[in-house]
Amino acid sequence: MRRLATSVLLALGVLCLGFSAAKAETRDYEKIYKDTVARWTRSITVRESFAVSALFWNEEVTQAWVAKYGKENFLSSEEELAYHRDFIQRERLNRYLVFEVTLKKLKGAPLYPLRFAQNTYLVDDRGRKIFPADYDRGFEEKILREFTGKIYFPRFDKDGNPFITPETRYIVLHLSQLSPEASLFAHEVELRFDDPYIPPDFSRPEWKPVLEEEILRLEERLKDLEYRKKQLEENLRQLEEEERRVQERLEELKRQRGQ
Repeated sequence: MRRLATSVLLALGVLCLGFSAAKAETRDYEKIYKDTVARWTRSITVRESFAVSALFWNEEVTQAWVAKYGKENFLSSEEELAYHRDFIQRERLNRYLVFEVTLKKLKGAPLYPLRFAQNTYLVDDRGRKIFPADYDRGFEEKILREFTGKIYFPRFDKDGNPFITPETRYIVLHLSQLSPEASLFAHEVELRFDDPYIPPDFSRPEWKPVLEEEILRLEERLKDLEYRKKQLEENLRQLEEEERRVQERLEELKRQRGQ
């Protein structure tokens, strides 16, 4: 009987140690996520009247979130990769530069952003600007206390060139005309993110979902280029046909002039 009790106690002890280790592992991933979020969050308070903060949902933040979520929900490696790719697609991180922005009124009149799409943009160290492709519509409404929403900027231009490159030293998220108060109306908010380019390492498992999305994007880009090429070839054929008709008519008229 004593042996049985000892065995039960030992088993319980192993289970407790295992549970503690699992909790410690979860806490580690949670700390990594919090530290990563802190590294990619910028905040500013404007004259103690309102505050603006922005989290740049880049690959580092996404990977830290997925790892935390996977450990907390006991996902297998395959399930975590599947969740990772689903998260990228659902949050549109594969096609857009996503910023989670919080506008918070501290005192005075409620915030009421004016012409949000025109007064919000990203600018890089070379002065290139891009404006939102989409954003949560709560940014266009009166903010009585606090609002958090996402802003989506195009990751690539119409020719498939990325906005952020290895040469990009910094990007600045610019917002203005957030408060209707006369003394704050013209205030411009600028949140700077240094060294925003994160070199991909497709040899690591956590980069595989990004790799798959990039392959898909390039395949779609190739199809678009092939279509445009066919259109150009058809336009060229029509121009050549027009050129032939004009040349024939010109020669006909010249012959008539010589008669």
